[in-house]
Amino acid sequence: MSRKAVSKISLTLLFILLASWRVASHPAYQNMYANDPRSKPELRTDCTICHAIDGKASQPNFLSEFGKAFKTNRNRLSEELRVRFPRLFNQSDNPVSGVPVETLKMATAQVVINISVTNAKGKFVTGLDKQAFTLTEDQHEQEMVEFLGEDAPLAVAVLVDTSGSALEADLQKARNAVLDLANRLRPNDVLAVYTFGEGGVQMVRDFSQGVKDLKPLLKKLQGHGNTPLYDAVLDATEDLRKRPERRRALVLISDGADSESQATLRETEKQTFLAGVSIYAIDLINTQKSARRSPERQAAAQVLQQLAEVTGGRYITTEGGFFMLTSRAKLKRIFTELIDEWHSQYTITYEPNNVRQQGRWRTLRVQMEQADLTARARMGYREAAQ
Repeated sequence: MSRKAVSKISLTLLFILLASWRVASHPAYQNMYANDPRSKPELRTDCTICHAIDGKASQPNFLSEFGKAFKTNRNRLSEELRVRFPRLFNQSDNPVSGVPVETLKMATAQVVINISVTNAKGKFVTGLDKQAFTLTEDQHEQEMVEFLGEDAPLAVAVLVDTSGSALEADLQKARNAVLDLANRLRPNDVLAVYTFGEGGVQMVRDFSQGVKDLKPLLKKLQGHGNTPLYDAVLDATEDLRKRPERRRALVLISDGADSESQATLRETEKQTFLAGVSIYAIDLINTQKSARRSPERQAAAQVLQQLAEVTGGRYITTEGGFFMLTSRAKLKRIFTELIDEWHSQYTITYEPNNVRQQGRWRTLRVQMEQADLTARARMGYREAAQ
């Protein structure tokens, strides 16, 4: 054998030995931990969270408790591991900071679903754990990355239609409705108010707690101009997406007749998906007999219904079952039920594990372990949203 051939073989063996040493000394779980959005930035380069700095991989105490748990979990991070090792991970409701750009791009592939569960009597069911739910996307079961119970804080954006199509009587209903909603939220919840009409979309109040200074702001609402409904939903959704609260709801008080938006209905649906927002559309105008006879009003109502149903929210009118109550009393009851629903919800986050295909509609389904329970959630999303 020539000297040149021997040298080549020696270099190859040396390369293999170095590669083997690197694999043994730097397990894959260290890299996965460093790339996890919830990992603590100051620990991402600390090898000792996974294994002893001295010693050999064959020794029984080489792996740390976290390293052993990760290996037992088939080299995958899960919510159980994040909860079990709070020293290594940030809590789910804390904003993420110091994450590499490529990790943030990965995080946008996550799907967030809010789920309302009712029993046979229509009452909301609380106290369930993640084992009670089975989530499928296009009939492929998905693994949950994060599961939040019903006590998670809530961020609510209320959008009030102040365009020329909104009558003064309906504006007064909307003012009262916003005040009643703000009064019924829990201490850790936050609420923002937007208007859309003449002058485009405006934030009347940023996300904050309680009703302080809200009433005088609402008194200034006037009905003028066209209706940039999709633009309003888009602006509020983008603000909700930046919030640290994982549970997000958007209340839309309108007749649904968009007449001036730059955005489209499809773009609006896509952005609510990315933000994990459920839309609750309150149709005050469609309860009038004249509106129910108008094809234009009915077409507008269908837009509100579509936005609500696709995002896992609800389309609500004040008609039916409240004949002895005033308009404000009807709205109070509606918002009391909404708040009860929001604080009975569950939130699931997952990363789709089935094959991606640009532009395809993805159908979501949540099944309950108990046959007598019913889950309501987002119907799906279009792949182009990612």
